[in-house]
Amino acid sequence: MTGMGKGMVWINGRSIGRYWNNYLSPLKKPTQSEYHIPRAYLKPKNLIVLLEEEEGNPKDVHIVTVNRDTICSAVSEIHPPSPRLFETKNGTLQPKVNDLKPRAELICPGKKQIVAVEFASYGDPFGACGAYFIGNCTAPESKQVVEKYCLGKPSCQIPLDSIHFSDKNAACTHLRKTLAVQVKCA
Repeated sequence: MTGMGKGMVWINGRSIGRYWNNYLSPLKKPTQSEYHIPRAYLKPKNLIVLLEEEEGNPKDVHIVTVNRDTICSAVSEIHPPSPRLFETKNGTLQPKVNDLKPRAELICPGKKQIVAVEFASYGDPFGACGAYFIGNCTAPESKQVVEKYCLGKPSCQIPLDSIHFSDKNAACTHLRKTLAVQVKCA
């Protein structure tokens, strides 16, 4: 919707909100350059209604679907534990489990299983899902460790612990480690 100015959008009669070109995302691009349409709003045939309040060109509106079969997780040694790991007992917040160490968690949609590890790096990877890169330090066996924990399963958890990655790279001991993982579900 990069060609649009300011207005509102409806998909099959359901509002997905307002857009305007001077409201910038953290990437300094107009927010309507990427607009999320919940899949629950979509049907085999769809009606999109745009109420444009300024000059805009609806020919620049493009709908792109996202492949949800590629999933990712990135977690660092300093990540706090998930709130799902706690419960309230007698007015006090208590952990549900004994191990609150960070871990990467991957869950395939539907009844799919993890069939391939497309990226794995324990060290200082950077980027985002679909565009991860290996940094200056990475455990060489990162992919094999993730495959051991995840291949053939509908979901998996990989502990963020150097014991599992036998981090022998002495040059990286000063780093706070991050585990970035991208897998394919089918």
